[in-house]
Amino acid sequence: MSNNTFVEPLPLSNVESGLAGERAQFLLNTWKDNSGVMIRDSRMTKLSPWLLLTLPSAEPGDVPKITFAGNQTTFRRFFPHALDSEAQKPATSFLPSVYRKGVADAYQTAIRGEPWLDIQRTGNRLGAGVPDMTLQRLLVRFETRSGIVRIFCLMELLEIHEQRDLSDHTRHPHYCPQKPDWHPAYQAMVPPMSERCARIG
Repeated sequence: MSNNTFVEPLPLSNVESGLAGERAQFLLNTWKDNSGVMIRDSRMTKLSPWLLLTLPSAEPGDVPKITFAGNQTTFRRFFPHALDSEAQKPATSFLPSVYRKGVADAYQTAIRGEPWLDIQRTGNRLGAGVPDMTLQRLLVRFETRSGIVRIFCLMELLEIHEQRDLSDHTRHPHYCPQKPDWHPAYQAMVPPMSERCARIG
């Protein structure tokens, strides 16, 4: 990625080959195997902490409304209060407009039913106190049997770069996107993703 590039599309073959990580590979394979239909699947439930779900529509140049953000997502990590019940504004408004505009077009592709993979170098676009990061994003469109549509976003934090203007002057360690304890065969005692889609519909 060049220094002037913020979002760079990547070929889906990176996901299919496993180069983008096993979480992304599993999500795309699940989408393919079920023709985009979300069914009850404990393996998807295991993946849910890393998923961010949005509505299947957005204003031009903006991102869709967030309906669910797992507790391991980068959004929860850096904007922990965005989804609080006391929040007086939409969760997406916590993201600076320059960032939202830069990542918006990919959602339109996913809304049309085409999976999307990209890599991002955020720089200072996520605002004060949020470090410069390299992120990998996979977007896929799922629909429940009852007709509820959601865009699933899997954002992998590939690296946190040195950020000199953070208020606490701390240096964040590099981050490995794939933790060794994650595998879709493991079980999780949380509601299935199909139920989560229904609850937020």
